[in-house]
Amino acid sequence: MTDVQYLPVALGGWNRAGEIQRYDRESIYKYIDGAGEVYNSYAFSVVAVARYARPDHPELTVELFDMGTVYDAYGVFSYAREHEATGIGGGYEMRGSVLCFWQNRYYVCVALEESGEGSDRLLKSFARAVSEKLPAESEQPPLVGVLPPDGLIPFSQRYFHLHPSLIYHYYVSRDNILNLSTATNAVLARYQPGSTLLLLVEYPDEAAAGEAEGSFRQSYLANARGGGAVETDRGKFAAVEPLSRYLVVVFDAESAAAADSLIAAARANLSNAN
Repeated sequence: MTDVQYLPVALGGWNRAGEIQRYDRESIYKYIDGAGEVYNSYAFSVVAVARYARPDHPELTVELFDMGTVYDAYGVFSYAREHEATGIGGGYEMRGSVLCFWQNRYYVCVALEESGEGSDRLLKSFARAVSEKLPAESEQPPLVGVLPPDGLIPFSQRYFHLHPSLIYHYYVSRDNILNLSTATNAVLARYQPGSTLLLLVEYPDEAAAGEAEGSFRQSYLANARGGGAVETDRGKFAAVEPLSRYLVVVFDAESAAAADSLIAAARANLSNAN
């Protein structure tokens, strides 16, 4: 099935206006100036854009992003998510006059030029019309399910692959000291009291994880002695621990004990999952 078949021709008095526009990994910068890097940090291939018109109403736009994999569809959805509701796709978020959801390998945004009475209902109607045509399977990345639930701040999970994505969410270093790449999977989440972060990274193999651990210790924990959590120049505590092809990293914990406890909980979940 092609993107044309995923996008409604008409719905509730709205009719598709003009041809569907498509933008790939290169031309997306012409369509979304300044945000193309976010999509290209995942396995994004193309976005199909359909516009809809109705007399005496603002224009409505549907964007259908093919993110390559179901995990990357979740990833781009999670990138700046603040809340999440169920009932459309794998989950959706509404912000003002825009509703975005992820489903299977697709990320979909429905937007109105102006919001008004009935806008929420209209956005949900269009979103559901697209969702009903898309492949139904929507599975979160396994790493997300490994995050310890105790103290986890809701909707703070961010799934990504590359170093620029990490430092967008939390500045670690200008250099890629964790050796993140398209071959790595990572999830970052916040924990109570709100400043503590847990990072889980999956590498291609144990050797790659070991190299990343050494790089991180040398660059970020250069003054550390032995194992366990280390106080950083931020006055908080950081810790890192390898487990097979994974690294578990804690940033900005309130105490060494809190960092070690979070490391232990993540290690236990990873062990049970593998």
